[in-house]
Amino acid sequence: MRLETVISQFGYPALVIGLLLEGETVLVLGAFMAHRGYLNLPLVIALGCAVSFASDQFFFWLGRTQGSRFLEQRPMWKLHADKARSLLGRNPDALAVGIRFMYGLRTVLPFVMGMSKFDAKRFAFFDFIGAALWTLTFGLAGKLIGHAAEALFENAKAHEPTIVIGIIVAGGIVWLYRSYLGRKQS
Repeated sequence: MRLETVISQFGYPALVIGLLLEGETVLVLGAFMAHRGYLNLPLVIALGCAVSFASDQFFFWLGRTQGSRFLEQRPMWKLHADKARSLLGRNPDALAVGIRFMYGLRTVLPFVMGMSKFDAKRFAFFDFIGAALWTLTFGLAGKLIGHAAEALFENAKAHEPTIVIGIIVAGGIVWLYRSYLGRKQS
């Protein structure tokens, strides 16, 4: 099966699922595929923003409704929640904007903000701004990779599988490094 066929049949559903699992890499990959003409870049950006925002809202409301009961059953989350609580007092609005960029805390931070008495509408407003900034950042990175591929290779299409594998490997390396740092700090 050709890459074009796979992307045209499964591209957007795979994008949504991938964004929930490993957002940055999948968003860069989706934007690269959009630059290459397989997907629609505004739709990739819109889906990235919507999935990011919805994920944060889910964890915010999980914290608001389940809070301490949820943490009692998950000791590792409790450790991360304690770390996240220490960040709340500084500038909660900026924190709500920056959640997506805080690897290692980006699921627990909305949860902790939900547990606090942070206003839900205010959180949604600043979280949406953060989701849009995050999506534009990594979406534009994918588009930039597409431009770089065209500048480097006479026939960029022939190198697409290699570039896709390169994006996935680079994302995996970054993920492993961040995981290592997260364990080292715990």
